[in-house]
Amino acid sequence: METITVEHWWTGADTGPFAAWVADRAAAEPTHCVRVAAVGRDPAGRLVVRAESLRGTRLPDALDRIGTPTVGVAVTLTVPLIELAAQARAGSMLLGHARPDDVLVDDAGVTVLVDHPPDADVDAGTDAETDVPDRRHVSSVSRSTQVPGATALLFAVRSVWERVDPREPCRRTVDQAVADALDGGVPDVLRLLEVVRGGGPPRPVRWEPPRDDFVFAGPAEPAEGDLTGIVRRLVEQGVPVPGGLRVSARRLLVGGVVVVGVAAAGVFALGTP
Repeated sequence: METITVEHWWTGADTGPFAAWVADRAAAEPTHCVRVAAVGRDPAGRLVVRAESLRGTRLPDALDRIGTPTVGVAVTLTVPLIELAAQARAGSMLLGHARPDDVLVDDAGVTVLVDHPPDADVDAGTDAETDVPDRRHVSSVSRSTQVPGATALLFAVRSVWERVDPREPCRRTVDQAVADALDGGVPDVLRLLEVVRGGGPPRPVRWEPPRDDFVFAGPAEPAEGDLTGIVRRLVEQGVPVPGGLRVSARRLLVGGVVVVGVAAAGVFALGTP
């Protein structure tokens, strides 16, 4: 599972949608979307924003690692995203544009949206491989598949529930609620939140697969001097005889049977008048 560190720098005008996003995000201090770490100006006087550094796993990679999430795990992953989408649709949180894989999952299973502010001129982002921003990285070119933040969140929610076992009783209801929320407004998103919460209690995200119910182990070596161990060695290695040789237990058994048979035949013959 690939864990990455994401840090973004953006520049833009000090008025308009970009400045509004920066002001809203700096004041909100949200838990489930990227925060603003610093704000300044470049030599040309344009607004420069540095987002906080986030470390986690992109949602598709996290789902591949989890495999088939339980309903409880799906609730844990998606409830914060739905709440954030409802806030964005209601206008109480300004979200930029994003892709579904801009949702990161940290080691504790907390989901965080790394959205990109509207009308940003430059996205000098870094993803794990380097800590030096590349200011030639133009946002509008590299992020052609981005959608409004609330829509990206709902796409991410859908991708999680698509991994849940379709035999779960709540799957069909959740799938329909997600479809309604994608095409609807705030009431539909709130309805989705209600449906997901009603699916089951949240459960912690387990990154490691559960151990097998049955663990197969080889037989334990018998203790030295144990009768079972002595018999086992005689059967496997043979019975020692003078001269440093070993005779297999099978041969000794056959020989013993023959000797007993001959002795019994002799006794029977001598006892016959």
